[in-house]
Amino acid sequence: MTIDFASVIEDITGNGEVTGASFAYWDGERLHEAVGGLRNSVTGDPVTLDTLMHIGSITKVLNATLFMQLVDDGLIDLDDPVTKHLPELQLGDPEALAKITCRMLINHTNGIDYDVPEYRDFDEQRIENAIEDCAARPQIHPPGEATAYSNIGTVIAGYIAQKLRREGWYSLIKSRIFEPLGLRHSLADITELPRFRVSVGDQVDGEGKLVQSSKPFLPLSFAAAGATVMMTAADLVAFARALINGGVGVNGVRILSKASALLMATETARFASPATWRVGLGWLLLPGGVLSHGGGGPGVNSILYAHPESGRTFALLTNCSRHGPFDAPLIEPLLASWGAAVEPLAPVDGAFDAAAYEGSFQNQIYRFDVFREGGRLSARMVARFAVYETDSARAPIYQLERVGDHLFRMSLNGEANAFPLAFVDPDANGKMQRMGSMARIFNRIP
Repeated sequence: MTIDFASVIEDITGNGEVTGASFAYWDGERLHEAVGGLRNSVTGDPVTLDTLMHIGSITKVLNATLFMQLVDDGLIDLDDPVTKHLPELQLGDPEALAKITCRMLINHTNGIDYDVPEYRDFDEQRIENAIEDCAARPQIHPPGEATAYSNIGTVIAGYIAQKLRREGWYSLIKSRIFEPLGLRHSLADITELPRFRVSVGDQVDGEGKLVQSSKPFLPLSFAAAGATVMMTAADLVAFARALINGGVGVNGVRILSKASALLMATETARFASPATWRVGLGWLLLPGGVLSHGGGGPGVNSILYAHPESGRTFALLTNCSRHGPFDAPLIEPLLASWGAAVEPLAPVDGAFDAAAYEGSFQNQIYRFDVFREGGRLSARMVARFAVYETDSARAPIYQLERVGDHLFRMSLNGEANAFPLAFVDPDANGKMQRMGSMARIFNRIP
């Protein structure tokens, strides 16, 4: 398979679909790099090979590495109750708190309904503030009963690492991952920003135009979940290579035991939707033995893939909230070459009871209203507060198409969304009480 990486990056950033992009691919023998577009659409500065871009939630893989280092050093056991190491933690459901283990923090099974905090003044955005905020947070599901993508679980895990190491989280990422692996174009602490060329994200506004975000970072109290870390694509690939090489970096330095690196890449749980995603520890697992994680933020779209069997890995970082332009020409062919192609969902014929799905389902940040419109099912996705600046301007209505038992594909303006809606847990009358989408869970509300 031959892809002209530079041309793909140049074409898509050059036609205005994406503001800027940085790409790196280790093919098993050599590193390929390509960049294009603008790191800052206001100043007009270009993306260069040394430009740092947000990795968003890919940070969860770094954070899980920190956590597994605690396991390697005998400071925690994954089956320990969280309260053993963090007795001061409080939740809205004390009975649930007592059942949450360390493993549940990094495999998305803890059930705490706290996805994103609201923006606050700078001095109220410490990681400690996120821990304090947990006191009033309810459960989206009982611990261990289901799998719902958990930002707060990662934050709690990062805080435990900070507490047990007696070193700040930002410093730990640098001293225990970046520096040992020789990653010189990476940062976690935003006070280091003046040392680097960094990107600024563009978002799609209510009129469909790209505008620069006035909030380049998500609330800093969720740094461990993906608010602050910025890297070059090449540095991110070097980190991934260490994990799929049994915890040993390309420079020969070990950051993790072979057993812990393997455990991170071993299935521990599954999402309701997308059903093709499995959950390791930090990593998400795709068909074909591929490890992955994506990241988002205000004008951020990032992705990391690794294939332990072949030793290959690639990262694509962008400073634009648009999804999809790189899928067909770049991401899908690379994954297919690894044997990781996913079959598209196909429509299913036959009558079904639409009433079983109608109603509203929500978690902390989004509400889905499912209703019949024009003789077919539709779903309106409503942001319950503005996580990103433009969220309040959008409440898109998706058309739903049945593609399996209690499974529906969402389409917006004729374009299919990557995350179908999966309905589960019918009551005695057959009405579904829970919905899965975007790797999250939404419970029916009155």
